[in-house]
Amino acid sequence: MSDPGPTDSPVKTLDRSRLLSGWPMLLAVAVWAIGLPLLSRLSGVAIPGTAAATLIGFAVITALIAGVVLLRMPGDPVALPFVGLVAAVATLLALAPLDHPARPDALAAFLLVAPWRYALPPLLVHFTLEVGWAHRRQQWTGWVLGWYAIQLGMFLVVAIGLSMNEIPLIDAVDVTFRATILEPVGALTAVGCALLALTTATRGRALRRPLLWTIAAVIVGLGPLLLGELIPALVRPLDGPVTPARLALLALPLFGMIAVLALPFRDAVARDLSACRLAIGLMDGDDLSGGLHRIAEELHAAFGTRGVSLRLVEPAIDVSVGEVLPMAASGASGGDAEAGDDLPAFSAPIGRSANPLGEVRLEGRFNGAFGVTERQWLTAFLQPIAAVLRARRRELNGVQRNDALARQLSESLGALAVAAQQLPAPPTDESIAMPPLVDAREVLAQLSDGVTGVARHGEGLATTATEARDSARGISDSVARALDALSALNADVARLGRHGEDIAASNDTVSGVAFRTNLVANNAALEATRAGAAGRTFGVLAEEVRRLADTTAATSAAIGRGTAALATEVSSVGFALEGTRHALANAIREAEAGEAAAQRLNDAAAELEDAARSLRPAVSEADAVAKRRTARDQHLTSTMERFLGERARLAHALTEHREAMDRIARALDHLGPSKTSP
Repeated sequence: MSDPGPTDSPVKTLDRSRLLSGWPMLLAVAVWAIGLPLLSRLSGVAIPGTAAATLIGFAVITALIAGVVLLRMPGDPVALPFVGLVAAVATLLALAPLDHPARPDALAAFLLVAPWRYALPPLLVHFTLEVGWAHRRQQWTGWVLGWYAIQLGMFLVVAIGLSMNEIPLIDAVDVTFRATILEPVGALTAVGCALLALTTATRGRALRRPLLWTIAAVIVGLGPLLLGELIPALVRPLDGPVTPARLALLALPLFGMIAVLALPFRDAVARDLSACRLAIGLMDGDDLSGGLHRIAEELHAAFGTRGVSLRLVEPAIDVSVGEVLPMAASGASGGDAEAGDDLPAFSAPIGRSANPLGEVRLEGRFNGAFGVTERQWLTAFLQPIAAVLRARRRELNGVQRNDALARQLSESLGALAVAAQQLPAPPTDESIAMPPLVDAREVLAQLSDGVTGVARHGEGLATTATEARDSARGISDSVARALDALSALNADVARLGRHGEDIAASNDTVSGVAFRTNLVANNAALEATRAGAAGRTFGVLAEEVRRLADTTAATSAAIGRGTAALATEVSSVGFALEGTRHALANAIREAEAGEAAAQRLNDAAAELEDAARSLRPAVSEADAVAKRRTARDQHLTSTMERFLGERARLAHALTEHREAMDRIARALDHLGPSKTSP
């Protein structure tokens, strides 16, 4: 398989996903760049400096929240509607002085702010459906697109009415229909979808935390803005365009971010770390059955299943955790059904589907427990484990071939020992002229068979050594690629830490704004006290500003604690990635050591083959001596002398062969004990 090109690298794929999901935030920043310099001119009133700093600080914090989600889940379908929702909230905060009902003289301000206000209800519903009903996306996609189209049509109608000074049309569409009907309907629809998902057996068990945070985001973030007409205090200005309802908008992206990060089976970093940790345990451990049992326990805890079974084809190993029901046929069942008496089950192959190494079977506790997201998560989780299991299977096959070769070599040595015992003993008395009668042809035939077997086994040993070296090189390459992927992952985690530092810096700015607002409130209260009865109303306003400063300070402290917790999590993930990287580096060094040992085994096989070749001339010469023994009656003395000389050379060749076999044994011992599976 060829290596992927530069355009197929995981880092560039993630960057493309972040760009596709983050374009609403980029568009919002472009709108800020146009609207902020013209803010005072377009609004027609002077904007206090503290109010502008407060709103911009809250908008920047909101934008950084979108960056956190893009870093953690760049390609997830929920990222796009969430980033769009955050971009709308951030723009409404940054350009708050321009956010008012359409006026005939405010076409430019309307074109900057109104698109985000009109997009807010469908974005809110879209985000809620992605959280609670992602498995039903085909059913609600057309409905949400229709809502987007209606909002776009309303925006175009109001823009045309502003250009033509059609006041009744503007009031009917922008004030009555949008503000009074569509925005409350959007909020109620979002809450209703989340509550409906929370009450179902399928979604309520798996998504309880994300759904509760989503409901809190809608109620706390958008509720005060919608209740402004019923409760005037919520829209009463605290400092120019700063109102409690607008400040409450920050809860919408903040709680929404918590809901997104709480979605199960979406954190690819934690999934890959867990899979790599278990894969390294399989690679280093001798107990393959125990490693597979740990994998089954991990899946049982992650999915909250009734039981998990894991089966390998070669070697044949079956492990199970919990209660596993017998099924007539394997494969996925249950699907997205919401009701039924039978417990659903899902089976996934380990490795390639065409040639699987085994199978993992999950028994769910309720119907619809395994959707598309869960299946994709399980497939990605099993990839590094399948690579290690494939390497272990090749290693086990190599060990079995080595054992068979060792048995064949042992049998050949036994045959050579028998042939050596049948050779005539050297004469102990020079007066003896006739050696004992020996069937030389039988001895030489056995010796020739032994030499041929040794040569054949030497060739098999060389082939086995080559295969072992190639297998070790393949394992080293696979681990090296995994190490590169972990390095890229570590870089992403480092960037996440830097974004956390940016959030902390922005939070310090907000704290400073709150402190200065408190000072302004104290000065105002002092002036109101000096003014007496005439300054009583001014004193009430100063008290409201002081409460705003206290609320802002409390919110800043809460964000600081959340930022510190996020920095701690990022640091722990970085340490875990570094430990995994060291483990993979050690695995590469061990694979290279195995490759060197395979090379030494290949050299020993070559020496064995050379020793076998050196025996062949001696065998041929001995055969010639056997043929000449037919004339022993005429030339007995000369024949005996030549035969004794040939015997001495043959014994010397056998000695060299035994030394070669000893060298092979020492080379095999030098390789160390092979890891075998139970």
